[in-house]
Amino acid sequence: MTDHDDELLRRSQDAIDEAKAAAADVTEPDEDDLVEEDLPVADDAAPADGPAPAP
Repeated sequence: MTDHDDELLRRSQDAIDEAKAAAADVTEPDEDDLVEEDLPVADDAAPADGPAPAP
């Protein structure tokens, strides 16, 4: 590898590390807060088996 390739690899890895750190900082809102604001709350239900019924 050339020095140029090494630099690109290092910058790419730095960007990946920054993205991972940013993603780790993301938090889900508390369900109680969503209910108080009358916003929809995910029910964490498993998807139903099979395709959706036809309209």
